[in-house]
Amino acid sequence: MEYLRNVSQYLQVKIKDQPEAWQAFTHPSLVGRYFLEQEGLLVLVFEPEEINEILRSILDYKPQVQVLEAGLSPSPGPLVGYRRRYSSRLSIVSPGEGVRPEPGEIIIKSNLSFGSGFHPTTELSALMMEEAFKQREIREAFDLGTGSGVLACGAIVLGAEKVLAADIDFRACLEARKNVRLNQMSGQILVVCGSLECAPPRCFDLLLANLTIGTILTLAPQLAEPLKPGGLLVLSGFVEAQIEEILQALPRFRLVCKKGLEGWAALLLSL
Repeated sequence: MEYLRNVSQYLQVKIKDQPEAWQAFTHPSLVGRYFLEQEGLLVLVFEPEEINEILRSILDYKPQVQVLEAGLSPSPGPLVGYRRRYSSRLSIVSPGEGVRPEPGEIIIKSNLSFGSGFHPTTELSALMMEEAFKQREIREAFDLGTGSGVLACGAIVLGAEKVLAADIDFRACLEARKNVRLNQMSGQILVVCGSLECAPPRCFDLLLANLTIGTILTLAPQLAEPLKPGGLLVLSGFVEAQIEEILQALPRFRLVCKKGLEGWAALLLSL
């Protein structure tokens, strides 16, 4: 879940159910706080006074309900109407509430947990990606765990000709495809559902991987396979204290540079 320091947050819980199933529920924490998303997904919205109590109330009311996701959001509804600038070349915008895209900005409309672009690891990945484009010519990039597709779109903005964007969550792939279309990049970015197996070997100049520490360590032995000789790897999704553990798991790579932000870290590595 993405957390913004010093900003009031709302708890959003995405479940598989229908709105009419909740209209008769009288628990004070749950009355009237929901909105319907596509494909029958219902999102309950709360002010996070006591998150554990709220989640227990949901499961007590419907023990068999499938809770798909829970996350913190700065908005009680879909997150729109914001702008985030990473650098002079990379900026994202979610149109709404008087916020309109400017030329060159990446348009992002994100659902819960797929990546609004606010998390420090997204910013770190974007900055490291920009550094990668300074290091060598990058024509083809692979965005592993693409989420909302923000980094894949950013790679095109920086000059990549083609990007393969993959995510194991099919709903994230749908979200990424929408954002690719919004940015008119469908002819340059291919979004697929899957992981490393989607990438042909030795085809990419750059691999982007903003993942969890567990996923990075699991995939570490295979992270070199999609890259051409001398290819670059951008890694994030872990804290600064875990950098040495990651470097030890990637003996084939050379450290180019590292960055930190609010305790999170990112690495740029060369094969």
